[in-house]
Formats: sequence, structure tokens, C-alpha cells
Amino acid sequence: MKKSNSLKLAALALATFGALFAGNASLSVQGNTFSANHPNADMVDISAYQGAQTNLGLQNMKDSGVQAMTIKATEGTFYTNPLLGQQTATAQSSGLSINFYHYAQFTTKNQAKKEAKYFVKKVKGVTSQRKVVKAAGFSKTDIYTNANWVDSYVSMNTANLGWLANYPNNPTGKKYVAANAWQWTSNFKFAGQAGKLDVSQLNNSYYLND
Repeated sequence: MKKSNSLKLAALALATFGALFAGNASLSVQGNTFSANHPNADMVDISAYQGAQTNLGLQNMKDSGVQAMTIKATEGTFYTNPLLGQQTATAQSSGLSINFYHYAQFTTKNQAKKEAKYFVKKVKGVTSQRKVVKAAGFSKTDIYTNANWVDSYVSMNTANLGWLANYPNNPTGKKYVAANAWQWTSNFKFAGQAGKLDVSQLNNSYYLND
């Protein structure tokens, strides 16, 4: 995801609720072969910036251990990822679990509701999974935020354990094990991929489709 101090929504397959995020120092990672002490690259998140995806590229990721992809769907009530359909279809055909996120711009509750409806409408247009809306009840949500902001600017609960971003200089093992996922770098480079990607280690199966 783009790193900024803006209010942001993270979406898990079908739903979203607000998060605050600020960037930390990034880690330069070349290649995808790590020691046993390094975190897993279980989930990748992408937007239009990463361009159209190919089956071969995603298969390479899957062979490297990636299980899930989280795709930027919308921002505010004015932007839809122009590659949303292509990226979703390719991820589905590659057998990856798919999640979606919304980059929030709202400052009021009324604006938040409008953005949520906008997000749901756009995601419904690219997937037939009934879970995506669950009667627009947002039954499976999560909050994406800087790990340092938890309890200071945003609070987690049992419904939103968190997708926490923190980029140590030498990432090892597991962090934030009570959260659903830990995003530990924005510079992961997979074999066959031209650019660098944000990757996360999953602490449970919450981001994996049933």
C-alpha cells in the first residue's frame, strides 16, 4: 500500500473499516530466498501501480509461499482501481485467496458510510462471491495501521485484530502475533517480478478464503 499519514480503510474480502497509517523505514529485500528466521511472505497487496498481473507471475508467487492477495479496490468515492477486474480474475485463476481494501478519505460518519457503499458496489462488480457483501453487513473486516499507532490513535477489538505494518531493518521471526497479519516490508522482490511488493506474514487463517 501507499505509505502516508492519511486515514485509510483496509478491506478483508468484503468489508472494511477505518485505519490510520504512517510509514516506517523500509527494508530492501532482494530475491525471495530467506533463512528460517525471516518472516513468511504469506500475503501480497497490490494496486494499479503494480500493473496488470499474469498467471505466470502469480504462480511464481504462489510457489514461493504466497497464499493470499489483497487488492486495492477504491479510494474515497471518486476512484476505482482501473485494473481491479483484471487483477481479481488473475488472482482467482491462480488459486490465491482474495481480499480487497479501500483507501479512505472520509472525515465524518456520513462520508464513511458513502465510501463503504462505494467500495461494496465496486467489489460486487468484479466477484461473484456472496461473501463480498454478506447483505452489505460487513461481517468480516480488519483495520490496517502502523503498529506504533495501536492504542494511541486506533484501537483493535475481537472483530478487528489488525493488519499491522512495521518494517524493521532486520526482520526475523514473528511479531504482533495477536494481530491477524504483520506487514514487514514494502520492498520484497519475487523471481520474475519487475517491481517490489508489500508482503505480510499471516498469524492465522483470517485472510484466507474458506
